Amino acid sequence: MDVPAVAAGPWIALGAVLGALLLLAAGAIVLRLRSPAPPEPATPPTPDEPRDDLADFLAHPPGTRGVPADDGDGWVPLAPSAPPAPREEPAPGPTGARPVGVLAGLAVGALLLVGTAAALAAAQRSPAAAPDKPAATAAPSSASPSGDGVVARLAFDGVVLEEHAVGITAAYPELELTVDDEGRELARLRLPAANCLALAAPPEPGDPGCRAARTEYAELAAPGLRVDRDGDRLAVSGRFATYRRPPGAPAEPTRRTYEVSVTVAAAGGEDAGWRPAEGELRWEDQRAGTREDGAPSVLRADG
Repeated sequence: MDVPAVAAGPWIALGAVLGALLLLAAGAIVLRLRSPAPPEPATPPTPDEPRDDLADFLAHPPGTRGVPADDGDGWVPLAPSAPPAPREEPAPGPTGARPVGVLAGLAVGALLLVGTAAALAAAQRSPAAAPDKPAATAAPSSASPSGDGVVARLAFDGVVLEEHAVGITAAYPELELTVDDEGRELARLRLPAANCLALAAPPEPGDPGCRAARTEYAELAAPGLRVDRDGDRLAVSGRFATYRRPPGAPAEPTRRTYEVSVTVAAAGGEDAGWRPAEGELRWEDQRAGTREDGAPSVLRADG
């Protein structure tokens, strides 16, 4: 069947978003740990704190502070001394990444990734080419058969065609058995399929958690087909090799085969003609009953 990315796409996108967020968080933590701590600013002494001026006592004896130093030529400057140059404060060093900035960056990245995931999910909900739609099954008339050779038309509940990492591919088998004028029997199997986010096949087609996939078909005749009819009971079995019907192209084999066994019996009155049928389908190791709603299961009884 088709790859179930159609149904599992939103989940894959969500997983990608979560993985990206984890990577972003890990990168922010590593950068925070590697960034050096900012140096502690120097605290100037307060005016009330006592000051030790022993270090510059010789250069500035008592009463001479503020007088320019002698340049050695014996002249004493009479001009007033220039005001001291203002002290330059050191420029603050880099403080490293702020936690608030890191969190804001993570939030913006999360919004962008979630928006991308939503866009991907919306694109997957509107595919360019829709799968082939199941054709409506016409209910046979209760009058005498029209000579088309149909012996039974049967529709069954869902079975699992494939299991995936996320979800399954389910099918709802429909079997038609015909007999030609020479008594040769032919079974036609139709498998409307759907990709579902579930562990088991929903009992009826059209479940909200499923999306339609491409239908598979199969035909089987003797000697591979085994048919056993006993009055109102019918048993059909064989291994069916399926194929697909692309629009405007030849049939494409799927290279898959399924072991199918069907046992049904007429559930109506004793009149000849089409009668409701009930029974069981064995699909590999699975079992499914005839559908109660939707396409009917009927068996033609000879008069």
